[in-house]
Amino acid sequence: MTVQPASLAELHPCPVGGVDYVFRTPDVYDPARARRLLARQRVRRPALTEFRVAAQAGLTAMGEAAGQMEEGERQAALLGEWYDLADPTDENSIDEPDQDARTAIVATREAERIARQRAIYPEVAAIEANLERHWPPYAELLADRVYWDEVSVIETVRLLLVSKAGQTLPRDDDGLVTQEAYKAIPPYHRMTLATFSFRLLAPDETQRKN
Repeated sequence: MTVQPASLAELHPCPVGGVDYVFRTPDVYDPARARRLLARQRVRRPALTEFRVAAQAGLTAMGEAAGQMEEGERQAALLGEWYDLADPTDENSIDEPDQDARTAIVATREAERIARQRAIYPEVAAIEANLERHWPPYAELLADRVYWDEVSVIETVRLLLVSKAGQTLPRDDDGLVTQEAYKAIPPYHRMTLATFSFRLLAPDETQRKN
């Protein structure tokens, strides 16, 4: 069943490369629909914990095989630190009643976090590349993540896109823009459209307040 916007107020223009695309406002069921679409395609995005576990096992096994246990442990510790640095500083975790002082602490810790990320990234990238080449469980997780990213881009746009260049797009029996119509979208437009549709589907706190 096709879901149509109830009014112009529920439409969101997204001009890309001189082409006017229009999306509809998601309803309360659309996040569940999006998850169902991905589940039907047997798509999942591995959690960071899965990468951490696979990397630890891989580095331990490769260290043993090469007779370099200490180096394997060092690399595992560095990669673990990299994963720990993935989350921004949580202001609520800082025990400081003064708002200005807390804001300053957050800014300092964020600067330190980003600086440390930049410092260790080259070695982390080399470690991850080595795991991808030599540890199949880690390579499988990477493949799953890439597949999820690519499929979610397609399905989220097909779910919420309404028209292109003033023309209402045809939809299939599931209420999605047809594959043919999606294929007609220039490939270099698709990522911008996906980013726009993701923001509609899961707005951040600022968007919700607005």
